[in-house]
Amino acid sequence: MEALRRGKGLTIKLNLLIIALGGAFGAVSRFLLGNAVSKALGSALPYGTFVINVLGCFAMGLLMTLIVDREILPAAWRLFLCVGFLGGFTTFSSFGYETLMLFAEGRLLAVLAYVGGSVGLGLVAAAAGVLCARAV
Repeated sequence: MEALRRGKGLTIKLNLLIIALGGAFGAVSRFLLGNAVSKALGSALPYGTFVINVLGCFAMGLLMTLIVDREILPAAWRLFLCVGFLGGFTTFSSFGYETLMLFAEGRLLAVLAYVGGSVGLGLVAAAAGVLCARAV
């Protein structure tokens, strides 16, 4: 049981199941939150994707610090939360496509704001997650 708590000794099939379950929850969460943000803020920019990317960066910084650096959470949670949930939740593939579409529409200022904001705030959010986890 200790090996399971630490994430060691898990079979590849169990690892894949853990990742798949996390991914399913992440994807559904992305869909629901993205739609809610878009309804609340409109569609002038892909705000839903923007919010999800920033939240995902924060969560990755927080969780990886708690799991890997601080060892506060068992290593097995990395598979479910970081690989699975955040893999399904974060949206950089959508980010790339939506940026391309803004560019194709000739909206260069929107492209610059969206790319700069996503990357800049993503880095700040990841650092904030690390700092929050280290304060625990």
